[in-house]
Amino acid sequence: MAKKVLVVHGSPRVNGNSAQLADAFTRGAEDAGHEVTRIEVGRADIRGCLACEYCFSHEGACCQQDAMQEFYPLLREADVIVWATPLYCYNYPAQLRAFQDRMFCGIAKPFGVKQTGLLLCFEDKDETRAEPLLDVYRVNTAYCGQESIGEVVVKAVYEVGAIAGNPGLQEAYDLGASLA
Repeated sequence: MAKKVLVVHGSPRVNGNSAQLADAFTRGAEDAGHEVTRIEVGRADIRGCLACEYCFSHEGACCQQDAMQEFYPLLREADVIVWATPLYCYNYPAQLRAFQDRMFCGIAKPFGVKQTGLLLCFEDKDETRAEPLLDVYRVNTAYCGQESIGEVVVKAVYEVGAIAGNPGLQEAYDLGASLA
C-alpha cells in the first residue's frame, strides 16, 4: 500500500550533501510507489515554540503565523516523516529544531505519523560525533511511539558535492525503496 512520505530537509545549504541524501531516498521511495513530499525547512521562516499552549485550546492550531502554517497540513497527512540533515554542533541545525519544537501542537491534535527515518551527514571522520544527534532521534522516535524505518549516517563529507559516489547515497535509495 502506498504511503505518504514527508521528507523534511533541514539544511540551510542549497543542494548540499544532505539534500543529495534526500534526493536518493526520494527516488527510492517513489520507485517503490510511495507519494513523497519534500519540504525545505533550512531556509524557512519558522519561529520557535512559545510554550503558550494556545494549541491546547484551539484544536492543535498554533497562534504563530509563519511558514509552519503551510507545513502543518502536510504533517497531518503524512504516514512517514524522514529527517534529512547535516550535523551542526552535535545536533540538528537550529532551523530544523524550530520545526520540531513547533510540532508540539501535535500533542493537542496528534499527527498520524507512524514511522520515521533519518538521513544524516557530517564533516568529521569520527562517527562517534553523530551519537548525540542519533540519541535525540531515537529518544524522540520512542517518545512519539513511531517505528524507525532506519538511519543512514554518512561521515567525512563537507564541501558541496563531497557525497558524490559515497555508498550512503545507495543506502538512502535502498531505505526509500524498502519502505513498507
